[in-house]
Amino acid sequence: MPAVDLTNCDREPIHLLGNVQPFGFLLGVSREWIIIHASQNVEAFIGTPVGALLGQPLSAALSEKAIHDIRGRLQLLSGPDAVERLFRIPLIVGGAPFDLAVHTTRQAIFIEAEPSPPADGIEPVSLVRSMLTRVQSAPTFDRFCSEAARQLRALIGFDRVMVYRFDQDDAGEVIAESVRPDLVKFLGLHYPATDIPAQARILYTRNLLRIIPDIQATPVPIVSDPAYGAEPVDLSMSMLRSVSPIHIEYLGNMGVG
Repeated sequence: MPAVDLTNCDREPIHLLGNVQPFGFLLGVSREWIIIHASQNVEAFIGTPVGALLGQPLSAALSEKAIHDIRGRLQLLSGPDAVERLFRIPLIVGGAPFDLAVHTTRQAIFIEAEPSPPADGIEPVSLVRSMLTRVQSAPTFDRFCSEAARQLRALIGFDRVMVYRFDQDDAGEVIAESVRPDLVKFLGLHYPATDIPAQARILYTRNLLRIIPDIQATPVPIVSDPAYGAEPVDLSMSMLRSVSPIHIEYLGNMGVG
């Protein structure tokens, strides 16, 4: 892959970087449920080294119950860019629970997993109902966006939540914000279209959930079974997809960790 810098980042294949972030692991299986891709850190999560998994049936990595649950959730996929999620699923007998995301491409069925957070006792239906009531009662669009940012920040506990709008020329504006009081405010700032390259804007419309817990985290390579060819793994719909070095530099310059 050619070097990427500010002069050509609009052509960077950010969906083909070949790495995932280390807060979870990835498995890719064929239609016959043979493991053909795996992130190199899989052993740290389920105890089996990546070299022992490639070319093996998925049952070499996961329990029958976990595979049954994954197969059932795959039946709910509703389109080429659909992603289904499962929560608090033990992947091996007697093991800790994981939260999963599953999707399919022409290359493989992809299973991504991260350790489940401790159960907090929050009843989600009541929480969402309260949030929706507050957002729906907003009298204007601006208040709607502001309340949505405030409610989301209360839910996820991040330092900052922004609502970002693209105009017809793809330039952007922060139109609402909920932020920790001691941080610099971004509300009202405008950004040129070049700040978010076209291929990144396209992925925003396809994959609605993007998680980057730590911009300094070391990416984890995906290892593939050579029997299935050397085509780069398409991570467009991945929740673990690694972060472009240019984007990491951009976030760092913005003071985001």
